[in-house]
Amino acid sequence: KETTNAEFRMFMKSHSSGDVKGENLDADKQPVVMVTWQEAALYCNWLSKRESLRPFYQERDGRVTGFNSQATGYRLPTEAEWAWAARVTGNQQTVKYPWGDNFPPPAKKIGNFADVSAAHLVGRILPHYLDGYAATAPVGSYPPNGKGLYDMGGNVAEWVNDYYEVVVSFSHKVERDPMGPAGGDNHVIRGSSWADGTITELRYSYRNSGTEGDNDLGFRIARFLEN
Repeated sequence: KETTNAEFRMFMKSHSSGDVKGENLDADKQPVVMVTWQEAALYCNWLSKRESLRPFYQERDGRVTGFNSQATGYRLPTEAEWAWAARVTGNQQTVKYPWGDNFPPPAKKIGNFADVSAAHLVGRILPHYLDGYAATAPVGSYPPNGKGLYDMGGNVAEWVNDYYEVVVSFSHKVERDPMGPAGGDNHVIRGSSWADGTITELRYSYRNSGTEGDNDLGFRIARFLEN
């Protein structure tokens, strides 16, 4: 599941996810938002130290300066991991959207997107769709995907580990477990959120970038499998 406000406040007691036009984002079971990529990575290191695991992220003066790819401490998922976890089904097929390959989504509650109740908050909504929450929903409110993962589409978009890069290549070389560029200015954001209602934003292939927090941006944690 996505990291909640209650979980993140164990690390940063003063954190508030705030609200958006009067809609509360700060309840314990709602996903934490308004966190920078740095804060998300430092939370992962805090978890690792608490459980006596080797931290994944390298720190200097309270800032993440790099990572140790051999460490098995907590971290943000790589973009490749995130895409595989979200898009690839049990029979190794890929899907376009959190609910399948056809747009728009079915009328039943299958995720937290920009529905009719969010019309006063965002510009573009899914007409005739109602998920029960105008802004963020408690994590795990909707059915998981085939891998048992909740909110891979909708609720909040998510920071991943990789620096952002646009690669234009005609090579058919397959990369194995890529971890992204060695450096950059921004980090990748994957997944749609409660504020997204367009065919572009709701596709699993959609990606964004940034460094600062937002009211529809959170994260989930990952670890390498220990041998």
